[in-house]
Amino acid sequence: MSERAAVEREAELLGINAELAAEIRRLAAGEIRGPRSAAGPAARGLTRLTAERQELSDRCEELLAEWDRLQVELEQRSRRADELEGRLGACEVERAQLAHEVHRLRGGPAGLARKIWARLLRRR
Repeated sequence: MSERAAVEREAELLGINAELAAEIRRLAAGEIRGPRSAAGPAARGLTRLTAERQELSDRCEELLAEWDRLQVELEQRSRRADELEGRLGACEVERAQLAHEVHRLRGGPAGLARKIWARLLRRR
């Protein structure tokens, strides 16, 4: 707590103390029948803080449930990414094999014969 805040808090407490002392003197003198009600600003503040605490507690539970749900979703997506990565590797291997096969089929005398045969078929 900063020194300025401490000084302000001390002044506030001294003022409350003076009010209570004046009330006790009036009670002793018979000027008033009974002490003031305790349901003043402090009680309202406590009620407000209790309600706020409950709201924050509920919100915390909601966030924890959401976090758990997101953790499960993250694990599922991670497994799916690993699966897709494995499939991608298999596709790359297959593509390389097919590229090699195409190169083999297009090359050499057999490849030349296939090209000539294809051109003859297209002319018909």
